[in-house]
Order: sequence, then C-alpha cells, then structure tokens
Amino acid sequence: MTFSLAARCARTGQFGVAIASSSPAVASRCAHVRAGVGAVCTQNVTDPRLGPKLLDQLVEGSGARVALHRVVSGETAGGLAAVDGRGRRRRARRVLGRQGVGNHAQAIGTDAVAAGNMLAGEAVCGRW
Repeated sequence: MTFSLAARCARTGQFGVAIASSSPAVASRCAHVRAGVGAVCTQNVTDPRLGPKLLDQLVEGSGARVALHRVVSGETAGGLAAVDGRGRRRRARRVLGRQGVGNHAQAIGTDAVAAGNMLAGEAVCGRW
C-alpha cells in the first residue's frame, strides 16, 4: 500500500509532498520536489530516476500532464503523481503505468493530487 499527496500552495507557490507506504523506507525514494518547478510522487514499482526525469520535463516547459505521459511512455513505472508550478487552472495530474497493481485511486484538484495503490477502496483518496 502506498498513499501519496503532492500539492502547491496557491498563496506562496511552495510545494510539498507526503507519502505513506507499507514497504519499509520505500517512501524515502518516492518524494521529489524542486523549488519553483513542481512536486512529484512515485509509487508502486518505483524507479528513483523517474521523479527527477519528470521534474526536468517541467523545467523544460512541459505541464504536469504532458510531462507525466512523456516519462511513463516506454517505462515500467507504477504510479506517478505531479503538480507543476505553471499558471494553469489545474496543475495536478496522475498516471498509472504498466506496473500498477492492486486497487488504486486518485483525487485531483486545483494545486493538489492524492493517489494510492493497494487501497481498501477508491474512497480512500476522497473527492475534491
């Protein structure tokens, strides 16, 4: 089980992430934040290179949606959730790669995304 939250403060522009996982210490390699750029959470079958790759895509000008699809394309990723720092109404996005397992859910709102895998049900992420 992994539950992730990535968010951006609309007032300050600061980013934050929170991750809880049933696998010991796995969350330490799943949180990626870059000031002024965005916040990324990886989960499920994690590859620690994907978070920095996604942040690099955001630096190059891709929004969260495009960046996520570029990074997951051809990869064996589990889930990825991202919030970008651009001036879009909805900055949060999540994708589930080919390695996604278990009951997974997401909730996407303005400046925030919650995502989980191997959850008790979709209601765990709630609705925004």
